[in-house]
Amino acid sequence: MKLGDFFKKPEKKDLMQEAEDYKKTGKYDKALEAYGTILKNDPDNLKAWYDKASIHLTLEQYPAALDAHENILRLEPSNTKAWYEKAIILVNLGKLDEALESYNIVLESDPENTKLLTEKVMLLRELKKDAESLEIYDRLLEKDPKNLKMMLEKAHILMSMQKEAETLQAYQKVLELDPDNAEAMAYKGMAIGLKRQYAESFSLLDKAVKTDPSNWNAWYGKGVVWGLKGMDLIALDRRYESIKLLDNALQSFQKVIEINPGNAKAWHQKGVIHRELGQVNDAIKSFDKAIEIEPDNVKAWYDKGLALKEHGRGGDAMKCFERVLELDPSHTLARNKLRSK
Repeated sequence: MKLGDFFKKPEKKDLMQEAEDYKKTGKYDKALEAYGTILKNDPDNLKAWYDKASIHLTLEQYPAALDAHENILRLEPSNTKAWYEKAIILVNLGKLDEALESYNIVLESDPENTKLLTEKVMLLRELKKDAESLEIYDRLLEKDPKNLKMMLEKAHILMSMQKEAETLQAYQKVLELDPDNAEAMAYKGMAIGLKRQYAESFSLLDKAVKTDPSNWNAWYGKGVVWGLKGMDLIALDRRYESIKLLDNALQSFQKVIEINPGNAKAWHQKGVIHRELGQVNDAIKSFDKAIEIEPDNVKAWYDKGLALKEHGRGGDAMKCFERVLELDPSHTLARNKLRSK
């Protein structure tokens, strides 16, 4: 060592370099502290915001990551990568409408990006924006007309929108490409059953179950169609004949629950059949299970109220109808039940 070197002051380490070193070695708390100091003195330091944001994302600290991205976009409003990451953060925060706005901004610069469109349509489905979802599925299927997954998802939306003819056509397209697709058979079978074409419906549903015994959609479809046929017989004053069909429906819904215990729809439908058979206690238990899985299930709350009233528990029934109106203020039937108490 030279004598002069002994008297030199040690060089002060660059704070940005120090923060980056902490980040590279996984010392995220120290890195965040360093970036915080940098940004306190220089709030327009774009690189510091970028690095800070990436750490928060790695640690799944979404509120802090969102704040960092807001600052990045304040400095670079046209940064599509930041807009995309902001969309992902908003999804994780449950702010789906805001996330959709961010996706739209990204898509303005790349409107035919298949990955972005696929993610956007998933968001639209979560928001129950069916018409917009269909429009995107049509665009995606123009690019990839044999994409079975997209074709099935489009068919499911059409079914939920009660577009009968288009629904059957969509499921048929899937089966033309994949004749053994149990999911398409199950949904097409149920759609046909809802039109009361029972023989053809059960033929498809039975084939779906045989192809894939673990496909709960097929069992659910069988339950729905057996139940509908049973109710038709009751309407024709053939209640004795209906009991066997309703029992078949119960067994089908029970099979769904064995395969998928968290299926609130199956529990609810099971309750409906129990109630129709006069098995009120079992009906209430099934509705309770559906509500446990989906606390905001309006239909389950309403049907539970009906069952409780039939069981002579009018006070408890009124509480259910009140809950229905909390969830859906436009529910006329529940309002009428409360008025007639």
